[in-house]
Amino acid sequence: MLTPLHLLLASGRADDHRVCHDGRHFVGWRDFAAQVAARTAALQQRQEARWLLISDDPQQFAGDLLALLHAGKQVVIPPNTQAGTLDQLAGAFDAIVDDKPAPGRTRASAPPPIDPQKAVIDLYTSGSSGTPKQVRKTLAQFESEIETLESLWGKTLGSACLLASAPHQHIYGLLFRLLWPLAAGRAFDTVTCAHPDTLAERLALLGQSGATALVSSPAQLSRLPELVPLDSLQPAPKMIFSSGGPLPTATASAFHRQLGQAPTEVFGSTETGGIAWRRQEDQAAGEVWTTLPGITVDRDDDGALLLHSPFLVGHAPWRMDDAIELLPDRRFRLRGRLDRIVKIEEKRLSLPDLEAQLIAHPWVGSAAAVALSGQRQSVGAVVVLTDDGRQQLLARGKRDTAQHLRRHLAAYFDAVLLPRRWRFPEQLPNNERGKLTQAALSALFAVDEAPTAAQLQPEVLAVRSTGEAGDQVVLDLHVGPALAHFSGHFPGQAILPGVVQIDWAVRYARQHLALGGQFTALENIKFLALVLPDARLELTLKWNAANARLEFLFASSERKYSSGRIVFNAGSA
Repeated sequence: MLTPLHLLLASGRADDHRVCHDGRHFVGWRDFAAQVAARTAALQQRQEARWLLISDDPQQFAGDLLALLHAGKQVVIPPNTQAGTLDQLAGAFDAIVDDKPAPGRTRASAPPPIDPQKAVIDLYTSGSSGTPKQVRKTLAQFESEIETLESLWGKTLGSACLLASAPHQHIYGLLFRLLWPLAAGRAFDTVTCAHPDTLAERLALLGQSGATALVSSPAQLSRLPELVPLDSLQPAPKMIFSSGGPLPTATASAFHRQLGQAPTEVFGSTETGGIAWRRQEDQAAGEVWTTLPGITVDRDDDGALLLHSPFLVGHAPWRMDDAIELLPDRRFRLRGRLDRIVKIEEKRLSLPDLEAQLIAHPWVGSAAAVALSGQRQSVGAVVVLTDDGRQQLLARGKRDTAQHLRRHLAAYFDAVLLPRRWRFPEQLPNNERGKLTQAALSALFAVDEAPTAAQLQPEVLAVRSTGEAGDQVVLDLHVGPALAHFSGHFPGQAILPGVVQIDWAVRYARQHLALGGQFTALENIKFLALVLPDARLELTLKWNAANARLEFLFASSERKYSSGRIVFNAGSA
């Protein structure tokens, strides 16, 4: 049953009602409510009006948020907790909520009621000038959006426990991971599933107590199919939510194929709240966004989305920088960002158009284009390749692969507008909120074009020949944290790319075994665990000259990391 957050403490729940799982056990309503009441009483004794809320513990964060609002305080939530950001916001708050939890069983009088129209939460987003931009929300606005979400998906979720890989400090995680579950009476997990093995563990553990659902982002979801078999994530969550940017079609298809459902994507922003949703379960439907109940959209003369929303203050339409194509039933298709028009050699180029043409190529899974400054302005292309594209990259090399894609684009764009610089990462450099920023894309091109051998190869500690016919070798490797391959892969946690592991297997096999021929295919490739900086690995290589196949295994004494076979053309020397 949905309870407005401003009435939650007054209405209460059963003492043993499950509020959250703190990593060890479920926390009941009695203890959570006592925490909020005690913290409220302490805050009422303080004179400061504006309080910075930065707790990394979702349970503590949720309790402190309610306590601040009950105490009549203004809540300030920063975009991150970097020292430079907090320095920029120094004038926006008077005090910081400390991380020491209030005594859970301290008896305190019932907190005073919250006026949802006057309860203020200040969120911040990245501003165009580099200074965080304030977005002020009332509790009433959050409650309106929660009511809408519950009307759409409440019956499907039932009593599912909310797991998350998205952070709780930004509006999407705050709303979907904390506030909506609190209002609906669903438990939430306090463990952030930043890695696939953590997600699998939490699904297995919390799935024993009932259904689950997952709150994630495109950046996080798009990694999963390459890191683990999706059907191994059991019991599968009832729903998977994604927000922060469009989910790649290939990722949505992988989830639909292996788990029986594509993630539910929510389109919106910190300023606007939720606007629309989609589920990419077939190609035609996947392009179309359906507005949330109560939302209406229109199209300005230049194609910009004009938004009318109950989650906004005032009745004037909110103009967005997203171009749309309106459909007859008030649904719409996104047509790129209007503010991504650049001039190269005095010629106008729509970066979204260039990206769309790149993605149309069968070698390209997703792509982003960025205008680069230098002696002359040029375009950089950041391309995440499909499986076929990766095989071509291994066979052809970066230069020839880029030239092939340039020829593809030449059918649509003047030569001066074609990308001059190329990057082929395993994932686009989305930040923790799933956003793809100009700064992150530009940073990929600031990396030295020619890293040293020490930046590209692990440290070889020992080499042992183990095959009687000289067809097998074992190398002890140290994967140093300064390797160039870790740069931008991924934000928040560096991971050694799978394609690098395959490259190392071929490279060391050519050095230490009688390997001949040219690469033709990959067979039975499995990535079983994440290789993190400073790892020590044992690489076992076995060459079968009869069928021109190289078997490789990266492992340690604790686990296997990756394995497979690499096929060569025995007729080529």
